[in-house]
Amino acid sequence: MSDLSELIKIAKNIENQNTEIIRLLKKIAGEDEEDERLRKYKELLSYAPDHGELYTSDDAIEKIKAKEVEREEVENTFKIGSALNNSHEPGEVYFLEGTDIFKLSVENNETVVDNLTGDAEASDFELQELIANESIKNDVSLDDGTVILNSQQSQNLPETLKICVEQDAKKVFMPIFSSTQLVGAPNNLMTILKLDFYKSQDQLLEKLFKG
Repeated sequence: MSDLSELIKIAKNIENQNTEIIRLLKKIAGEDEEDERLRKYKELLSYAPDHGELYTSDDAIEKIKAKEVEREEVENTFKIGSALNNSHEPGEVYFLEGTDIFKLSVENNETVVDNLTGDAEASDFELQELIANESIKNDVSLDDGTVILNSQQSQNLPETLKICVEQDAKKVFMPIFSSTQLVGAPNNLMTILKLDFYKSQDQLLEKLFKG
């Protein structure tokens, strides 16, 4: 691919993705409220060479490449969110299956499971449904940012905890056998996430509602 073709391709990528990034920024800023952060990122995304620069300047390619790197950094910022740092209502439980984040809600004896980050359907949420019903029974919600993992959902714990950190979870409950996967984990992990282990469903319910 020639330098010119590469430049055009990168420029088109920037043009196609800037609109969505700015939309997200507006949403975070409060729709119509264009705060300093929004103005900063708009300025970051606004660079485009004029036609003469596009075809004649050798360093235009480097400028566009550098701006593309910055754009990717902005985009990656928005991949790190707060899907798990929410205020829970009675009957609500958050959990992960693979790389997807789910919210289970029980209301009027009806269970609804929403995928917050993808399209896949949850397949194993018996434990979460039990906790949701117990939450309603006691009229007590889980602490903000709480994630509940069962045995199956804890099999790839390093990746799961990485997502929990990125999505701003505060507390993660998991089976006691999962603790073996934490050997060699970063020392600051326990300061970022409060990890709690349970030996049985009964012990977990006691921790959540009688602790």
